[in-house]
Amino acid sequence: MVLLTRNFESVQVGRILYALAVVTPLSYLINMELRSVFVTDTQNRIKAGHCLVSRLVTNSILLLVLLILCGIQWNNWGLGKSAIILLVWAVRGSESWADVYMGVFQKHEQMKRWAISQAVKTVLVLLWVIIMPFWTDNITWMLVGWLSATVLVVWFYDRVRAGRMVPIRTHWEAKIGRQLVGRGFPLGVFVTLAILNQQVAQYFIEHELGYSAVAYYGVFMMYVSGMTTVQNGVNQAILPRLAQYFGKNKLQFLKLLGVVLGVSVSAMLAGLAVVGWQGRAILRILNGEEYAEYASLFFMMICAGCLLLVGMILGDAIIACHRFKSRMVAVGLGLTVNVVVCWQYVGDYGLKGAVWAAMLSAIVTTLACGVVLISLFARGKTLADIRQT
Repeated sequence: MVLLTRNFESVQVGRILYALAVVTPLSYLINMELRSVFVTDTQNRIKAGHCLVSRLVTNSILLLVLLILCGIQWNNWGLGKSAIILLVWAVRGSESWADVYMGVFQKHEQMKRWAISQAVKTVLVLLWVIIMPFWTDNITWMLVGWLSATVLVVWFYDRVRAGRMVPIRTHWEAKIGRQLVGRGFPLGVFVTLAILNQQVAQYFIEHELGYSAVAYYGVFMMYVSGMTTVQNGVNQAILPRLAQYFGKNKLQFLKLLGVVLGVSVSAMLAGLAVVGWQGRAILRILNGEEYAEYASLFFMMICAGCLLLVGMILGDAIIACHRFKSRMVAVGLGLTVNVVVCWQYVGDYGLKGAVWAAMLSAIVTTLACGVVLISLFARGKTLADIRQT
């Protein structure tokens, strides 16, 4: 994205980001979260072939939904924007197949294979983006390169490596299909809500302010997404231990949660200090002068991102306490606040309204997760009771 913002106009960047904001939540919702279901199937009834066939069906449904959406929005989008939407569908579809092979690697504890796959794909896309401006000024070709790199890596590396670990044959069983939908769809809803909460503002921004504003907001949100990726890695590393402590030693649960919060918040404060001090310079170097003009909004967005990270930590702690529905309700509340504030204030206050919506959404989500955790440990339990647990 850094190279794109420096080499292409913000309007073109905004169109790509808007298309991603439209397709990505729908992709996660319709394609569901099958990998988690496959990996956690200890009885090995669900095969990779079942997941591949499911992906073929769900991606076909997604394509139909997007074609209908493009037809409805034809007067606004036209051929060019509709083509971008369908290209993003192709990218997300190929990545959904790669996700199945990732499940095979994960189940056989060969995640280094996935790391190699991601590294090769990243290098191919990076090289494509570097050479692309020398022969075209149309950013749509970036999606073509992204799609080509994904398909090549999936077909010639992921498929081959996964096939050496376990025979993979595409086949379908109605009973297994119902099990995949029954377990994968609720997980997909949760992931969709979380992604939608980060991207929903772009719908209002595009309608009120245009694609350049979408680019500014989307680029700032990319930094937040990078922060959440790092925090998610930390959270997933401690999640099994938190779950174990919740069942056996709640005092240790609280201590570990406190350590993670302390270290993460310290890192966030350091990051905020850097952004507050040199935010304009960071944007000027990485994204260009056009984006640096919004350095104050960038700082506000990073503040919202830090609040979101605290909510993520508390939310994953809730999952460790086996309160998945409570986590989903908290994310849903945050999304509702985001939508309402954007609807009311983006038109009047522009990007500032969208950033305030993100901040208020993060506050509500974090508070909701905190209330759930406090209630879990306050139901007739004093600190002395917890020490005895």
